[in-house]
Amino acid sequence: MRTDQKLLFTDIDGTLLKSDQTISHETAELLSLLARDGHGLILSSGRPFGSILQVMEYLHTRISAPFSREYIIANNGAQVYDCIAKETILEKRLSYDLVDPLQALAEEYNVHIQTYTDTNIICTCDDAETRSYQKRIILPVLISPRLSDALQGKAPYKMLALSLKGSDYLMPFKNRLLAQYQNRLACIFSGNGYLEIIDKSADKGNALRFLTEHLQIPIQYTYAAGDSENDLGMIRAAGYGYAMANATDSVKSAAPFVTLSTNEEGGVGEIIRAML
Repeated sequence: MRTDQKLLFTDIDGTLLKSDQTISHETAELLSLLARDGHGLILSSGRPFGSILQVMEYLHTRISAPFSREYIIANNGAQVYDCIAKETILEKRLSYDLVDPLQALAEEYNVHIQTYTDTNIICTCDDAETRSYQKRIILPVLISPRLSDALQGKAPYKMLALSLKGSDYLMPFKNRLLAQYQNRLACIFSGNGYLEIIDKSADKGNALRFLTEHLQIPIQYTYAAGDSENDLGMIRAAGYGYAMANATDSVKSAAPFVTLSTNEEGGVGEIIRAML
């Protein structure tokens, strides 16, 4: 294995994938070159593990060479999974005792909230937010009026507040959460109307640092790409942090580098070319 191995940490939605959930032939070819050159791929997303694994399996059908290092950072850094060893190597679960009070607060603010088992989305009802979310995150849904009942005592990696009205609608709920649980929770937007609720120590940047230490790879050999608030920790932690051309203004202003192309135009390819 080469001694100057580099790692590509890439967000999925709005970054690696186009809006139709695919990658272009050119991006697939560049990923194949990256793999053949001995570098590593880490998919890092707010999505739950099962959904990211589906994306990794899709990439395997498009990339003509295997990666020597392949990891998943799921739930905004709350889980790190080794795809080759097929094992979770880091967990930062949300405290189980928070599930009921967070659900009660969401109901007070008339906000859709959901959580996850290791294989399922758990929602209180089959509403418009549930149906919209499942179109992109293709996992089975469990309906449970009390979310904690479906968890059966096992702490989740995260909870997610959703609103088809956008992020502004969720801001009063977010502010209340931070005022009441700021020592235990982190609340970050992963997209418009997507409020991620995770353990205080869970973060894509922390997951990146953990992996570099685990693999004994210098931080200057890491490249990170993202487009939303939840990617900022990773972008700042990497040796080379990139915001996509389609990223939010706050992410672009905070990132050391900004791609010229959007995710629809294969912007991640620019980063791969820099790595090669």
